[in-house]
Amino acid sequence: MKRKTIGRKISETFLDFSMPLLAEAKKGVTKQQIEKVLRITYSVWNAVNFDTLRGDTKYVTKLRQTMEGDLLGRGLIEQLIARKRNEFGDDLRIIGEYGITMVKGEYRFRADVRDPSGMEL
Repeated sequence: MKRKTIGRKISETFLDFSMPLLAEAKKGVTKQQIEKVLRITYSVWNAVNFDTLRGDTKYVTKLRQTMEGDLLGRGLIEQLIARKRNEFGDDLRIIGEYGITMVKGEYRFRADVRDPSGMEL
């Protein structure tokens, strides 16, 4: 089922996309562990979008190649690719810089959008 992302901030949508992995995080998870999860989901999000905009599979193929020989990693990447395409496929925004900070004992996330028209895809 496609999710409505029009009108939502990219940070909200990206966290929603990343939530299955983040939900596994228990209290006491470190900032570095959260950042690692976000690096993975960021890579999948942008790879799928770049390939959709380009009309090929260059970036998703590169992701898959990085996981050769790692069955768990490859399975995770494949699940995230399917999630992006099936649930967030209409959202072709490219995530630029993002970051996570601690504010009053809670993690806060920010992200910005890049216009793909000026990028070398």
